[in-house]
Amino acid sequence: MRQHAARPFWSIMVLRISFNGTIARQHSICLYYRSQNLHYLPKWWNTVVNDMACDMTVTQAESAATGGLNVSCVCMPITGWGRLPNGAEMVQYDAPMFFSFTEHSLLSQYPNMRAECHWHIDFEFTYIMRGHMWYFVNGETIRLDEGQGIFVNSRQLHYGFTKDNAECEFSCTLLNPTRMGAPNAVYERFIAPILADSSMPYIVFDADSEYGNVLVDGIRRIHRAKFGCSTCDEHPALSGPVSSEFVSSEPVDMLYRKLWSDSESLTVLSCFYAMIRALTAFAEEREGDGSHVGGVDEAKIAALRSMIDYVQQHYHQRVTLAQIAAAGCVGRTQCAVLFHDMVGQSPIEFVNDVRVRAGAELLSTTQLPVAEIAMRVGFSRSSFFARVFQRYMHVTPSAYRRSMRR
Repeated sequence: MRQHAARPFWSIMVLRISFNGTIARQHSICLYYRSQNLHYLPKWWNTVVNDMACDMTVTQAESAATGGLNVSCVCMPITGWGRLPNGAEMVQYDAPMFFSFTEHSLLSQYPNMRAECHWHIDFEFTYIMRGHMWYFVNGETIRLDEGQGIFVNSRQLHYGFTKDNAECEFSCTLLNPTRMGAPNAVYERFIAPILADSSMPYIVFDADSEYGNVLVDGIRRIHRAKFGCSTCDEHPALSGPVSSEFVSSEPVDMLYRKLWSDSESLTVLSCFYAMIRALTAFAEEREGDGSHVGGVDEAKIAALRSMIDYVQQHYHQRVTLAQIAAAGCVGRTQCAVLFHDMVGQSPIEFVNDVRVRAGAELLSTTQLPVAEIAMRVGFSRSSFFARVFQRYMHVTPSAYRRSMRR
């Protein structure tokens, strides 16, 4: 779960450059995997430009590791909370060698204290340091309290949010399971089964269980590898004295830190394998007692994922209910039912939510007039944009812009 309003990228460019497979794999320059909607941005690429296309080649091994890929051209605005509008996270990894990312955030840093529904190939581990939040995963809603964590499997629709406007401080780690240097035999025996386990879309854990403690310890060590022991000491969930107040640190700035040293990549790698062992044990225990997590129809999840991807790719254009439904190969009634039951919004409400978030990003990071922003994010009239913005954000666009510049 990632988003931050600071230091946005304005638009995505994909270069018309042909590499051999080795170079494409090494640099991962904005590869657009149609089968997964996965985007990588290397740490050294700090600016991107518009109106270019992508023409890249990759190795067969790379294609197999990612389930087959279809390189396509992309040209769209980028939202400021760390991913592209087509639903896939644009991950700026802390350890490019092993593709990991860790953030330390407050839920209040998200627009309306709610992340947008999304998915990615990475394993996600979120740990609640203080407070509580709710997590949506494939239509199920789970409350997470202080000291609890959640593992979200690859390609699962998910987001964190609040129901009571209470603050929540959390650590979130993304680990790309296909890029951890595992030998093929190890990958096929231990990692691929977790990726393919439809009965394990998520696991809630805490340090009181044997394998839950392994996951918490892995999160703690990866967090320290990025932020250092001095930062961890300020947070009782990660170690150190208990404080009754939220710390005054600035997680937005902390987001852009990298690992303390190259050798900490080895810490990430060792934690990854320990956490894979714990997840394998969880899966074996569940298989032994016949229990499983989740019961949502996979076909419905696939349809919803396709419809969300469509909205997040086309929100700046005219979007109709029929177009959204067609993207998921369902009827308009079924489309409305899926959004209501799994996202808690109607399809058009979701479209407006995406547009408002994109508008909020432009308000906080540009000097563009409100009318221009309204047009860029898909509203035909600035007055309608202002009404919808206030309904979702509880403040007018102008007031929001002023508050973000204080």
